[in-house]
Amino acid sequence: MKKTKFLSIIFAAALLTGCAVKPSSSNSKDNTSENPTSASTSQGGGSVTPSGHVHEWETKWEKDRNYHWYACKSCSDVSEKAEHTWNEGAVVKEAAAYQAGTKLFTCTVCGQKKSETIPALDGDEPKGNFTFNESELNNPQEIHTTDQKAYLDFNSKPYYKINGDDLNRFNATGASTGGAKLTKTSWAPKSVTVSWNYTVPTGKTLSKFQFLYGQRSDLGDAYTVEGTTANSISFVNPYLGNNYFKVIANFSDGTKEASDIKIFKVTTQAPRNLDVGDMPNCRDMGGRSTYAGGKIRQGLIYRTAGNRYDNSSNINDECRNVLTKQLRVKTEINVANSTSNNVNLSGTNVVDAFMAYGATPYSNLARNSVRIRQVMEVLADENNYPVFYHCRIGTDRTGITGVMINGLLGVDFNEVIQDYGFSNFSPIDNQRYPGKTPDNNGDDIKKYIDEILSMPGSNFQEQTYNALLSIGCKPATLNSIIDIMTEGPKADLSVKGFVGSGESLSSEASMQTSTDYKSPASYYAVSRGKEITLDAAVNAGDKVIVVYLGGSDSSSSTKLADCIKLTIDEEEIEITNTKNLHEAGFGNTQQDSRVGYMFNILGKCYLSDGDHTITLSVESSSFNIATIGVFDDIETTEHYLD
Repeated sequence: MKKTKFLSIIFAAALLTGCAVKPSSSNSKDNTSENPTSASTSQGGGSVTPSGHVHEWETKWEKDRNYHWYACKSCSDVSEKAEHTWNEGAVVKEAAAYQAGTKLFTCTVCGQKKSETIPALDGDEPKGNFTFNESELNNPQEIHTTDQKAYLDFNSKPYYKINGDDLNRFNATGASTGGAKLTKTSWAPKSVTVSWNYTVPTGKTLSKFQFLYGQRSDLGDAYTVEGTTANSISFVNPYLGNNYFKVIANFSDGTKEASDIKIFKVTTQAPRNLDVGDMPNCRDMGGRSTYAGGKIRQGLIYRTAGNRYDNSSNINDECRNVLTKQLRVKTEINVANSTSNNVNLSGTNVVDAFMAYGATPYSNLARNSVRIRQVMEVLADENNYPVFYHCRIGTDRTGITGVMINGLLGVDFNEVIQDYGFSNFSPIDNQRYPGKTPDNNGDDIKKYIDEILSMPGSNFQEQTYNALLSIGCKPATLNSIIDIMTEGPKADLSVKGFVGSGESLSSEASMQTSTDYKSPASYYAVSRGKEITLDAAVNAGDKVIVVYLGGSDSSSSTKLADCIKLTIDEEEIEITNTKNLHEAGFGNTQQDSRVGYMFNILGKCYLSDGDHTITLSVESSSFNIATIGVFDDIETTEHYLD
């Protein structure tokens, strides 16, 4: 069979045969090419149906916050896309004074749910004689320590090139033992102070002040800080930027007076570092700007350490109170590998998305992509928010999760790495930075970030989006997270590629399904001499072929390209991937003998408009194959390391 150079192969025409039509048992869908508008719900190929392609529609609804639709199994087109039809809704939480209520709506067609905020009620306190120093309120207060601020302002080199000596300049040592052990003053944020003048009415005795603050102008999300009789209050965990507040004077006879709702300002420089009792390494994922000009919402996703972060101590009641009463978390995601790290707050939903780390195989991403997909599915449901996620110390497994979330939301690449390195201001066993030699305390983050950087895309957001698609995340899932977490403009990430998985792939081997985190939800165990096929419809252009596969053989002498063969439309393609099996992410983990998985780019080619048959044959060894992807070859225009 003829072998063709990957970078020069050109297919002149599409196959004459298209997808077989699979009628729906309960939904009538037109199986002709109807060019539906894909907007933010499809994942590439454009909105024009490739020439000669016949759709085979899925029988289950795909959906996001705004629409539902049926997806084609072998291209990016959609059918019957329509806005949700909401029912009248049900009040699940009544509004009260300074507490917004919640109303839940359900789509009568696809079952999608959405919640709406019921405005908070006003307090009934009469106005008191409060005055404020407006210049003080408008002068942004700093929450970062001197060392933290110096780290955040570091501009001598990109954070991707930072090293241990650089971190030592900021006392960001990550030390957890010995004389260099970091104390709470190293990781906790500075407090802020708000003061006022107030005249107590004649005949009244002041009992105490209460200070309410939040992000909403009606204080519907207000958190109350109990004060004394002093005309000022100091506290931690304000929001970045504007904070709405009100002061309430409580008298000994049970009556009250209140100020108007005012604003005090805090630095806008992320991260919003948090004081969560005795739990270190806690911060809000919100507050950063995005490539598209939007802003990541605060108060929705928190990254933290876990219970027994030092392998012995259980978190204290102060920590629990901050998480439940101030941060109001509803969902806990544990990406450690033990339930002993679960915080298990009363009234929260705990999701165990156990990840492995350390030593072998190649990187965290290789064996934790299944759990990353699970995390993304949790984050795609707005009813789960606010969410906090953690491993043990909140650095390695939490770190890769943070990279993927920040990358997906469109945070500048340099800030993605900056946030990863901010953990060095906590007792995390030792320093973490890109390019560090792996040890028993963690892998080198550079290894899995380089994998993301190898994906097509004009910036890190597009590359992260494509990396997540390649491991089986659905476009609707990713777009929903972006929609929930972003205020203002959002990037259009719809046209990127097509990924086949599950029933859209065919193989001589039978499809395996699993609810075990050790393998994808659906995959094919393809042994030597067997093959797996994807029939994909694409628009003409340069493409990148990506396969998400795993294996137990972690040989450093065997090349991936020697183990598999790739053909497109019966033409053998030269695989340009030069990795050995170890570098490709394979091998069993030490912790639980889990098979390592990694998305691997096989190379680039030009494909003509229409249907193409992509076949992966196993020549030696054996592999579990979960997805085959065809991505638009988008050149990266940003130079991250300049």
